[in-house]
Amino acid sequence: MKQRLLGAVILAALLVILVPELLDGAGHRMREAQQLSIPNEPAFQPMPAFKLKPVEMHPSVATSTQTSDEPAAPKAQTESNLSSWALQVGSFSSADNAKKFRDELRAKSYPSFIDTKMMPGKKIWRVRIGPELDKKRLENIQKRFRKDYTNIKSMVVKQQ
Repeated sequence: MKQRLLGAVILAALLVILVPELLDGAGHRMREAQQLSIPNEPAFQPMPAFKLKPVEMHPSVATSTQTSDEPAAPKAQTESNLSSWALQVGSFSSADNAKKFRDELRAKSYPSFIDTKMMPGKKIWRVRIGPELDKKRLENIQKRFRKDYTNIKSMVVKQQ
């Protein structure tokens, strides 16, 4: 009788341990490798150029923040005419070649991007470094670029 009870206790313990593992349904499937699908690179349209509108300030605020003899309205207009600069380092007739060069520049820590332009009868992909608001900073990047790529000519262009 003792052996039968001991056997029943052991069988009950095994059932309590093994049945949830077997009936869970997720056990062995979760350990298998899963297939991942990565979508292709999305096509981004270039951002349209825009101009900032001058901000009109309340007269009490304008007089308290004004530090020079220049009126507040012209000061707001000059600050709204921001322009950015980029360093054009290549023009390509093939998007693949432009992407390869852009990726090479990014690997060397140059913040680069591709700008497209439609020419009569064809499309051109231009690889540029930047953009920067400070033209002097971009000229320093151009000096570094000339050291890294001595056979490639570059030019500073104003972003539109």
